[in-house]
Amino acid sequence: MTIDQQKSDDGHHADRSAWVIWGILVVLAVAILPFAVRNSEVVRHIAAMCGFTIG
Repeated sequence: MTIDQQKSDDGHHADRSAWVIWGILVVLAVAILPFAVRNSEVVRHIAAMCGFTIG
């Protein structure tokens, strides 16, 4: 295996790790969403962070 092939394999591994981490974060966010919506204060704070004013 040449050095160029080894560097390429390491790059693919790092990319795959980043995608897996982001995928886990997205799944957690979607799983938490129903619980967050039940608490109106949490919804107001999330909207305020996004620049929206609710009620």
